[in-house]
Amino acid sequence: MRKRVVEIRQGEVKTMVDIVFDDESCISVAPSLLGKTGIHIGSEVDTEILKRQVEEDSFEKCYDASLHFLEYRARSEDEVKQHLLKKRKFDSVSVNRTIDKLKDLKLVDDAAFAESWMQDRLLYRPKSRMMIRRELIQKGVDNEIAGRITEEVDDSESAYNAGIKKARLLRSLEYPEFYRRLAAYLGRRGYGGEVVHGAVKRAWQSISENLTEK
Repeated sequence: MRKRVVEIRQGEVKTMVDIVFDDESCISVAPSLLGKTGIHIGSEVDTEILKRQVEEDSFEKCYDASLHFLEYRARSEDEVKQHLLKKRKFDSVSVNRTIDKLKDLKLVDDAAFAESWMQDRLLYRPKSRMMIRRELIQKGVDNEIAGRITEEVDDSESAYNAGIKKARLLRSLEYPEFYRRLAAYLGRRGYGGEVVHGAVKRAWQSISENLTEK
């Protein structure tokens, strides 16, 4: 249906303008779209075509925003979705189209994200299997995926890796104080009592052997 434009005004959303037609209906568009379409007061506009142009313009901007968000690090599907919906204020149709495109391009893949997150944690800041799984769920990763990805984590080994650097800083302490401080450190990273006990004992033996060798 073709309608004549009678007014172009600031929309309720600051980043949009309202195109008002002769039947008092209006369509909100991004200002940049006015330049692309050449719409001005007095123009006759096919509103169905304009609506499709608005949808495509919103989708393109939404997709570009998602790529920018993904530049810094890998993200879960839910992280991307919530960023686009709540922070960038894109409409749900554009966001869902964007997520579908990102998944097709393998730019969003929760299983791959979970694996990367887990490996990063184990390498640079070891935490327990339970805590890594909890972090993934907080990032919006499905419970089943989070559980499957983390099921092979060896808490005994990661607890030792988490504690050995700290243990070297505590090497001048007597064992009771050494144990208390290192056990508390590992406990804050989600490791259970038996795992903590074994890791502290192993760390103590390791630094003791090094001191003996020197």
